[in-house]
Amino acid sequence: SCIFSVTRAFDRLDPELMLQQFWPDAEVDYGVFYKGNIRGFVDVAMGFQGAMRDTQHLVGNVDVRVDGTSAQAESYVHAHHVMQQNDGLFQLMVGARYLSRFAQRNGEWRIVFQTEVLDWGRQLPISERWFEDNNEMPKGQRGRADLSYRF
Repeated sequence: SCIFSVTRAFDRLDPELMLQQFWPDAEVDYGVFYKGNIRGFVDVAMGFQGAMRDTQHLVGNVDVRVDGTSAQAESYVHAHHVMQQNDGLFQLMVGARYLSRFAQRNGEWRIVFQTEVLDWGRQLPISERWFEDNNEMPKGQRGRADLSYRF
């Protein structure tokens, strides 16, 4: 559940939700992008994700190994990001894996360490005409204005 909530926090730009998935002493190592404590990572990640027009992180193939009150997981992630560059829109698609270590404290599981391994990435020019012109369904929003927070 923590892994899925991390990706939801990225997409909804919800720093509180992100922090709830990690123990306060958790460490994150995303290479040059960020290495340090969870609170600093949340600030950097929210700024990076917030610079995108929209994102969607999809999690699959989660392999969890539990050993008493500790666990580790490898989670495959496909991340889609829409960015404005110069006069056009681009979609950055990334295939990656989260490598996470968990600790159970007082009966609650949270992440104590996480890193991300990139497996592939593509950046392609896109047209958003269909999305912009389609007003038949509610559209997702970044932040707590999203319909899911009222659902």
